[in-house]
Amino acid sequence: MGDDDRMQRWVVAACWATIAYSAVIASIRFFGSEGEPGSLRISVSLAAPFLVAALVALLAHSAGRGRFVMAAGAGIIPAAMISIVALPLWVPAIVLLVAGWRRTTPGSVSEMAASIVVTIGIFSAMIAMLVHRDPLEWSEGSVDQYSDNTITASESLLSATILGLVMIVALTAARTSNAEDARG
Repeated sequence: MGDDDRMQRWVVAACWATIAYSAVIASIRFFGSEGEPGSLRISVSLAAPFLVAALVALLAHSAGRGRFVMAAGAGIIPAAMISIVALPLWVPAIVLLVAGWRRTTPGSVSEMAASIVVTIGIFSAMIAMLVHRDPLEWSEGSVDQYSDNTITASESLLSATILGLVMIVALTAARTSNAEDARG
């Protein structure tokens, strides 16, 4: 088995581990929400930055763009600091950083800028949901519930918009780089 085959397997395993653990994070948030309104949306929103990072890494690795594999891993690390529950995502993030580093070749300035946008975008999508306290009160029968920090629909939408832009930037940069490789 060649070094590239081994690295391919590590990247795929790290991405699938990130996807699986994102589902665990969403499940923990959903089942621990005690009937909080919008808990499904909130749970999906919390997992989305990690899912997008894994997808970017998978697509970038298959396109031979190590810089974007690194960018995805670099975006996961600060985003995973939201909770101790998310810290295990550092393991696949480090695998992605190492794999991307080993496969990175000198690229254009636009490719480098795009990879920085991907990293910052993944982290910013998480920050967009958590930057301020949003008090919320609801009732379940005779029991009143209160949360001092929930994720509003507008925060979820902002985060989803940022993640959509991250995907567009990553796909465009990988496609542009592949077209340049075919010409040159």
